[in-house]
Amino acid sequence: MKINNSEHKRVFALFVFFSLWVLFIAVSLVRIQVFNYGKNVSKVRAQSNRVFPVNPKRGTIYDSEGEVLAISIKAKSAFLSNKNNIQSLALFKSIRRQVRLTSEEKENIESRIRRGEKFIWIKRKLSDKEYARLKKIKDTNRSTSVLDFIEEFKRVYPQGTTACHILGGVGVDEQGLYGIEYGLDSTIRGKKGEARVMLDARRKIFKLDYLTEPVPGKDIYLTIDSSIQFFVEKELGETVEKYRAKGGSVIVMDVDDGAVLAMANYPVYRPDRVKYTPPRQVSNKAISFLYPPGSTFKIILASTALELNKCSPQQVFNCYNGVYKIRDREIVDVHPFDKLTFEDIIIQSSNIGAAKIAEKLGRRNYYAGIKRFGFGKRTGIRLPAEERGIFKSPDRWSGVTLQFLAYGYEINVTPLQMTRAFNALASGGYMVEPYILKKIDGVFLKPKRKANILSPGTVQRMVSIMTEVVDSGTGKKTRIAGIKIAGKTGTSKKISRNKKYVPSFGGFFPVGNPRITVFVVIDEPKGAYYGGDVAAPLFKSIAEKLSIYLRIFPELDDNTEIRL
Repeated sequence: MKINNSEHKRVFALFVFFSLWVLFIAVSLVRIQVFNYGKNVSKVRAQSNRVFPVNPKRGTIYDSEGEVLAISIKAKSAFLSNKNNIQSLALFKSIRRQVRLTSEEKENIESRIRRGEKFIWIKRKLSDKEYARLKKIKDTNRSTSVLDFIEEFKRVYPQGTTACHILGGVGVDEQGLYGIEYGLDSTIRGKKGEARVMLDARRKIFKLDYLTEPVPGKDIYLTIDSSIQFFVEKELGETVEKYRAKGGSVIVMDVDDGAVLAMANYPVYRPDRVKYTPPRQVSNKAISFLYPPGSTFKIILASTALELNKCSPQQVFNCYNGVYKIRDREIVDVHPFDKLTFEDIIIQSSNIGAAKIAEKLGRRNYYAGIKRFGFGKRTGIRLPAEERGIFKSPDRWSGVTLQFLAYGYEINVTPLQMTRAFNALASGGYMVEPYILKKIDGVFLKPKRKANILSPGTVQRMVSIMTEVVDSGTGKKTRIAGIKIAGKTGTSKKISRNKKYVPSFGGFFPVGNPRITVFVVIDEPKGAYYGGDVAAPLFKSIAEKLSIYLRIFPELDDNTEIRL
C-alpha cells in the first residue's frame, strides 16, 4: 500500500514535534539536574529545613547550703509552620484562647501570618498546662498549616521571690537581664549551639540534628543562706507595710570574712516575671540606693577622732542648748543639751556635739578618715549596678561641709557601704570587703585580704560607746536580754519640699565575740520616722531570729546563772 504525499507530511510533522518535545524535556532535565542543581537543592533545603540557634542549659545557682535558687529545666516552645495564611489565622484563633499572650504579642503573630512568614513563634517556654492544651489542638488539626513544638530550657526559681534582687532574672533566650544572672551571665549561660529541623511534605518535623552541640553553663554557689534571706525579707516587708514606706533594705554579713548571708530589699518581685517588672522595682537598693546616712555616720567621725588622738572619751564639748549657728546656717538637736562628753555626744546622737568634734578634727583629717573607711568607691561585690556614692574632695567643700559631714550630710552612701563601715569595728579594726560569690563550678573563691584601719584601743572605746547607745541611748529598742549589741541609730532628711526621711540602724553582736553585722534602712516611712523608732525594732526582730538560727546563746550574769 502506498503512502500518499499528504500522509507522509503528517507523519514527518508528528515525528518532528515528538523529537522537539523529547529534546525540550532532555534540555530541561539537563538544566535542572546540571546547571540549576545547586539552586534547586538550596530551594528544597530552604523549604524542608529550619536552622536555628539552640540555647545551652544555664548553670544552676545555689545558696551557701546547696539549696537551689535558680535552675533551668526542659520546656516546650510552640511555633506555627505557615503554609496557608487563611488556615493559619483560623488555627491561631483556636490557639490564642489556650495560652497567655499580651495584646501586643497576639497582634504581632497575626501580622506575621498575614505577611506570609513561614516560621512563627507562638510562645516560648510553655507551662505544662499550656502545652497540654496546645497538644490537643495539634493532634486534631487537619489544615495544611502546622502547629508544632521544640524543646528548650526554661529558667525557674523554686523559692519564689526569695533573693529576687540578688538573682535578677533572664530573658526569653535565657540571657541575663538583672542581678547575678546578668553580672555573671558569661559564666552561667554557657555557649550556644545550632540545630537543623527537617520538615516533611506536610511541614511536620521528622528529624532534628545538632549542627553544633550547646555547652552548658557553670554552676555557682552564693554566700546567701536562703533560710536567713527568707525571714529577713519577711521581717523587712512587714516593717515597710506597717509604716507605709516607699521601700527598705537589710544586709546581714559575717563579721570575720565579709560573706553576705542575706541582702533583702522590699518590695519584691518574681524573677521569672522580670521582663514584665518595672526597672525601679528590680533595682537592688542595698547596693544602688544613695542617701545621706545621717547619724549612723557619727561612728566614722568618732573613730577617726579617737584614732588620731584629737579627742578623748571624757572630753567635754559645748552643745549650745540645742541650736548652733554657723555662718548662715543652723544645726539643731532634737533634745537640747548644754554640755556633753565625747562619749555622750555619740550615745545621745547630738548633731551639734558631732559638729564640734569635726571642727577639732579638721577637714583634712576627717576626709582621710572617711576615705579609709572606703566611702566614695564601690565595694566590688560583683553585683551589677553598684553605686560608688557621692563624696566631694576637700577643695570642693563649702564653709559648712565639715560640720554637716559630722552627722552624715553632704555625702551620699549605699547601705552596703555602711554595713562595711560598721563591720570594720565589729572585726577589730579591719576593713573586710563584703562578698557574695562563694564558688564557681566547684572552685572556692578566696575573700579579699583584710586591711587594718583602726588600732585595738580605738575599737575597744568605740565598741563600748556603741554598746551604751543600745543600753541607754537612742538604740534602746534593739536590746535583747542576755545578748549584748553594739550599734548606732540614724535619721536623715531628704532634700524635698515635703518632709521625707530615711531612718536606719547599724550594729553587730554579740559584743564579746562579734559574729554578725546587720544594717537596716527604711525609705520614707509615714508617721514615725526616727531610726530608733522604725529601724531599731526591725534590727531587734532580725537579731532575735538570727541568734536562734545561728545558736548565739545569751550571756548569763550572776543573777541569771543556771547552777546544776
